[in-house]
Amino acid sequence: MGLPDWVRARGMSMYQMAIMGSRAIGDPVWGQVATLSSLSTSVALAAVLGALAMALVNRLMPAQGMVEDLTPSTQFKMPQAVEPPAQGHVMVMIEYRVDPARSEEFRALMQESRRSRLRHGALSWELLQDINVPGRFVEMIEDESWTDHLRRFDRVTAADVALRDRKLAFHKGVSPPLVSRCVMTTTL
Repeated sequence: MGLPDWVRARGMSMYQMAIMGSRAIGDPVWGQVATLSSLSTSVALAAVLGALAMALVNRLMPAQGMVEDLTPSTQFKMPQAVEPPAQGHVMVMIEYRVDPARSEEFRALMQESRRSRLRHGALSWELLQDINVPGRFVEMIEDESWTDHLRRFDRVTAADVALRDRKLAFHKGVSPPLVSRCVMTTTL
C-alpha cells in the first residue's frame, strides 16, 4: 500500500509472486526436513531461520530515512509538441548551472533524482558535467516513447515536487534550467 497508485497493482503482483514462489520451494524443503527429523524440529528450525533472515535483512538494507510523500501532484506541466513523434525513444536534457563550489552536493542530490527517474519508468539516466564550463551539468533521461514520457507526468508525487525544488535551489541561472526534448531516430 506504500506504492504510488500507478504502480500499486504491479507491486502487488510481484509481492504475490514472491510469496507463491517461496511456498513452492519452501513446502517440499521443510517437508523433507520434517521427514528426516520431526515435525517439531522442522517448525523450530524454520522459526529460528526466519528470525535470523529478518535480522539479516534489517542489517543489510540501507536506512530508508524519511518516508516519501506519494500524494499525487499536478505541479509539473505536461509538455507540448507541435507534432508528437509516432515512434522512437525520447531523450530529455535538463541543463543546470551550479556554483562550482557546491558541485559535490549537487551530484549527491542528483543520485536521488536518478532513483526517482528510473522508478518512474525511464530507460536510462545520466548526469554529464561540462569539462569547459565549471558548474554546468546536463541531466539526460531516456524514455521508451513519447507516450511513456507523457505518462511520467501523471505519476508525479509531492516527493518529486520537493526533489525538484531542492535541485532548483542549486541552479544559479536567472531563468529556470533549460529543458530540451529530442526523439532518437534510426538511420539506415
